Amino acid sequence: MGVNSLLLTYLILNALKSLIYLFILIMAARRLKDRSFPAFWLACYVGLAFVMHMFQLAADWSFFPGLNMAGRLLLDEYTGLLLALILYQSLRVFLGKEHQLIVFFGGLALSLLLFYLQNVLLVFLAWLGLTVLAVVLLVRTLGMTHQHLHRNRFFYWLPVLILAVANELTVFYRQGLDGGYLRLGAVMMMAYVVLRHHIPDARDFSRQFIIYFVTTFGTLIFYIAGFVFADALFKTVPGYNPLFVGAGLAVIISLLFTPLFGFVRKLVNRLFRVQSYDPSQTLREYSASISNILDLEKLVNVAVGMITEVLEIDKGYLFLVDPEIGEDEKNVFRLTGVRVASNSYESGGILAADSPIVQYLLEERAPLLQYEIDFAPGFMDAPLSERKWLSGLMLDVYVPIFAKGEWIGLLALGPKPNSRYTDEDLNMLATIASQTGVALENARLVENLKLLNTQVREAYLHLDKTNHDLAKLELTKSNFISIASHELRTPLTVARGYTEMLLEDPSLPESVRELVQGIHKSMLRQHEIMDSMFDIAQLDTRSMELHKQDVFIPELIRAVAQELSKSASERSQEIMLDLPQLPSIKADSNTLRKLFYHLIINAIKFTPNGGKISVTGMQLPANGRDLPEGGVEIIISDTGVGIDSEYQEVIFTKFYQPGGLLNLHSTGKTKFKGSGVGLGLALSRGIVEAHGGKIWVESPGYDDKKCPGSDFHVILPLRLQGESKTVRMGSAVRLNL
Repeated sequence: MGVNSLLLTYLILNALKSLIYLFILIMAARRLKDRSFPAFWLACYVGLAFVMHMFQLAADWSFFPGLNMAGRLLLDEYTGLLLALILYQSLRVFLGKEHQLIVFFGGLALSLLLFYLQNVLLVFLAWLGLTVLAVVLLVRTLGMTHQHLHRNRFFYWLPVLILAVANELTVFYRQGLDGGYLRLGAVMMMAYVVLRHHIPDARDFSRQFIIYFVTTFGTLIFYIAGFVFADALFKTVPGYNPLFVGAGLAVIISLLFTPLFGFVRKLVNRLFRVQSYDPSQTLREYSASISNILDLEKLVNVAVGMITEVLEIDKGYLFLVDPEIGEDEKNVFRLTGVRVASNSYESGGILAADSPIVQYLLEERAPLLQYEIDFAPGFMDAPLSERKWLSGLMLDVYVPIFAKGEWIGLLALGPKPNSRYTDEDLNMLATIASQTGVALENARLVENLKLLNTQVREAYLHLDKTNHDLAKLELTKSNFISIASHELRTPLTVARGYTEMLLEDPSLPESVRELVQGIHKSMLRQHEIMDSMFDIAQLDTRSMELHKQDVFIPELIRAVAQELSKSASERSQEIMLDLPQLPSIKADSNTLRKLFYHLIINAIKFTPNGGKISVTGMQLPANGRDLPEGGVEIIISDTGVGIDSEYQEVIFTKFYQPGGLLNLHSTGKTKFKGSGVGLGLALSRGIVEAHGGKIWVESPGYDDKKCPGSDFHVILPLRLQGESKTVRMGSAVRLNL
């Protein structure tokens, strides 16, 4: 009966071990879908341990009759070496180190060599070396890790190593098998650490345990001491009943337990360096401190400074968040760090809009721990660049800041020195973030306004410099025009005189006369251009002298139209004058003749053959601001190609050529759309403005097919204040040329 019970126990225990191995192996395999490398190495470790367990079971049931106990021990030792190799690699990956596959494959090759040599001492030394490497790696990582939750998670690997080492030591130094229960314990602890990311805080658990243990033990000592003292004091008293003593002590303990518990907790918290603060008082002080700050950098320094002081943390940052379009045309959020006086400066980074990290912050609007980013399965799909950037900051918690429903900032805080962020801490930080939102938005608006003002000032400075350069360029151009017109007029006048002398010579052969007439015609055209350049130069230097006299506009325009009638006839065009009775104006008749000459010749040039040019006029009443004595308005209309609205101002600038007309440049004065030197309309505006008038053009737009036409308006004042009026009486002038 005893043998059967032992056999049944053996079967139950081994079946249970097998089920545990299979369950852990399945759970690790499921985590492989998340591309979890620690889960991969866990599966390797559990798989090898399970295979070894099944092999030992098969050997126990004599499935391998040629395998003796020494052979089984030797095989278990080699298995321990391989498990130590896998454990070391798994620990490296779990701690965030590189895989070091060269170490793994090198160790695997060494194990095969040792298996071939069958030297137990070398196997033990190799196992010991790997174990020491694993322990040193874990201890160094614990010492370098300042984030409490990370350090707590790494701490759980200590029992894994202890159980694994203890199991292999029983193999190397015992005669007989221990059943692998220590190895099973290492596997279970390793699976718990790898497959779960929410792990109890060992330090907090120890603190709570000490508090309750000390309080309970103190209560028990008080009860025993009180009972012994009361029993010794009152046992001789008649009617003494220990029950009443116990009841009395229970009442006293119930009254003293709460103060005792609080006293013990305060002492233990001091021992564990757990800081305490009043969240309500902190929030009131924080709100009062930031409410009236509009300077962005000052706001960030005050906010981060207060939080780091209350929570006793070493560093904190505040990042400004701005939505952008990334290089791959995807939505991203750019995080820009604001300089904090107590910290080193962090420039910032970029988070993708579809990243799990961003989605959590936008949807939950709650603090996010770096621990969650590193170990929670939901964040494993986050871009590696984002995870590396956040991990490199060496921070512990990120709190989003929202204003008007928009994500505008991120409060990032470093680890607490001796504890983790409690739920009370995270709730307070969430409230602080909501209070910071409005202040941060106002500060950003002020900062943007300052930046805009700076940009405007820079733009004005640049504009002033540009205007200065343009003025210098304009002066250079005016000087060139003035010099060119002066220097060329004299030789042109001499050449013109000689050609006229040759034409007056009756003995000049006819064939030569024709050549001289062509030269003379070109000289007249060049002289006309030089006159225009000279007039432009005088207008630029404000040195044009106006010899004002009474001028009757209809007569002057009639003379100009008569002069250009031949040019219009060559293009089959009709010039129509419809000018009513107009008063005389005080003006320079010579410059006004040039004005209307250029306007009419411009109309002829940009009107197709068979078109019409009409000149109309009207008298304008007195206007106290522009026309103190009244004025006249002349309108030169044509049925030409028209002018686009965007060019209706620039056509009056010097040397302007309409787009595409440079290729149509012609020395002829009236060729259709022929481009001249670009001085006629500029000179026209200069003449009008020199007389105190205005000139502009109106046109539906440019169309060389439909020819919508243009209307050039010229307004000239009658005379200066105090000048006499002279009016030519008579009927309106109406000419058809």
